[in-house]
Amino acid sequence: MSSNVWRERLRRWGRAPDKHSSRISSGGDINHKIYTAQIEALYQHTPMVLAVNVVNSALVALVLASYMEQTRWWVFFGSVVTLTAVRAIGWSRHRHNRKPDDAMTKWAIVATAGSGLSGLLWGVGSILLLSDDIVEQTFLAFVIGGMCAGALVSLSYYLPAYIAYVVSAALPLAGRFLLDGGTVYAAMGGMAVVFVAAVTFAAHHFNRAFVRGLRLNLDLSERTEELTRRTEELTTVNSRLEAEIAQRKVTEGQLHQAQKMEALGQLTGGIAHDFNNLLTAVIGNLELARRRTGSDPHMAGLLEAALSAAERGETLIKDLLAFARRQPLRPKAVDVSAVVDDAEKILKQSIGPDIRVLIRVEPGLRPAWVDPNQLTLAILNLALNARDAMPGGGRLQIACENRRAEADNSPPDLATGNYVVVTVSDTGTGMSEATLAHAFEPFFTTKDAGRGSGLGLSIVQGFAAQSGGAVQIVSSLGEGTNVELWLPRAEGRSTESAPLGPDGFVLNPSQARVLICDDDEMSAKPDEEAISRYLD
Repeated sequence: MSSNVWRERLRRWGRAPDKHSSRISSGGDINHKIYTAQIEALYQHTPMVLAVNVVNSALVALVLASYMEQTRWWVFFGSVVTLTAVRAIGWSRHRHNRKPDDAMTKWAIVATAGSGLSGLLWGVGSILLLSDDIVEQTFLAFVIGGMCAGALVSLSYYLPAYIAYVVSAALPLAGRFLLDGGTVYAAMGGMAVVFVAAVTFAAHHFNRAFVRGLRLNLDLSERTEELTRRTEELTTVNSRLEAEIAQRKVTEGQLHQAQKMEALGQLTGGIAHDFNNLLTAVIGNLELARRRTGSDPHMAGLLEAALSAAERGETLIKDLLAFARRQPLRPKAVDVSAVVDDAEKILKQSIGPDIRVLIRVEPGLRPAWVDPNQLTLAILNLALNARDAMPGGGRLQIACENRRAEADNSPPDLATGNYVVVTVSDTGTGMSEATLAHAFEPFFTTKDAGRGSGLGLSIVQGFAAQSGGAVQIVSSLGEGTNVELWLPRAEGRSTESAPLGPDGFVLNPSQARVLICDDDEMSAKPDEEAISRYLD
């Protein structure tokens, strides 16, 4: 039988080691498992032993009864069959009722007693039934010696059972030979004793080798289980480490993106502020120049074109300030559903008939604390982006609902709390992962030249962040886009203005001065001239 088979049986028979323990089983546990394996091996070979006993007894009865005409050998055969039947019943009960730790000592006693009785039956038969015929005695001695040699293979797993069989079967016949007194019989008796000693010694060595093999297999099995357990633990730790590394890479990527956007916002805000000062001076001076052109239509046209271009630049600067989160906001408690209704009226004029607009507002929607004008612009920006993503038509849905932000269901870095969420979703072309990674960057656009500045999502993100909320986009190619605009609720916020001054006002001052404050001299001069003309 292979070592793998015995290792598996030992694992079933013995109590498996605790999976949280790193120690090898104690010596007592190992000895118990080895003892169990010995008894099981003994019972495994019992059918073969029983069959050999019946066959050999039948051959002996047939030969000796016909050769010596002694019918008592058939009585011997019947006794062997009866004992074999009893032993077969015991083997069957063991097979069907055995448990790993269930009365192994009892089964060992039963097996040893059965082997001893079987050997004793052969030994007593050799004394009582044999005649003085040397041929008959030699034949029976040959049969018993062969059976003892065969038992070396089938009974040596448990040495007491083997010794009980061999001693009971061979020594009575050897004793009869020695007591006979003849030289030949004395030699035969001595040879029988030596044979019994030799096969017993061989059985002892076989038993020791079997036990040693069991012990090695058991130790290897437990060490293999320990190694398997540690390998599983190492695999689990490695998987957790890989997940943590992946999470760290994602976090580092998000941090890098946030730092890049922060730096870009600071740069954009600074440049936009300086350009705003320049445009203020340009627009102010153009306004003054237009007033002084008189009736020169050509000059008026040139100034009007320059003024229009400067105002477009001013609009762009406002968008950049919105992205940089430096635009002036006037937040107040806003009914978001009313803002969405106003935006829907505008959208119906700019969205074609192929796009179906759906509005869904949760009952009991709370007011949001935002600038209503900027909220309208943000919703329009998102809706128009959705329109452009559905050139062949589709469905545009704007949903408003109350939601609570938790760590696992809200945009990163959004504080835990209650929010009003405006969701703009479409069934358009969607965005790839690469496009989604740059969606909030200013001037990034996938549209054709002249169809967009790339500031729409940047403005929405800047407005949301400056208002105390956030924006989250979920999109994939061919499956549309879902944009969530998280806005802070207005609960607990006051909309009352602080008093501007004392109750008394000076209506007719006798003398007054006007102080003009500006961080740019070019921007202050148009204001100074305009105020001077007004006061004059």
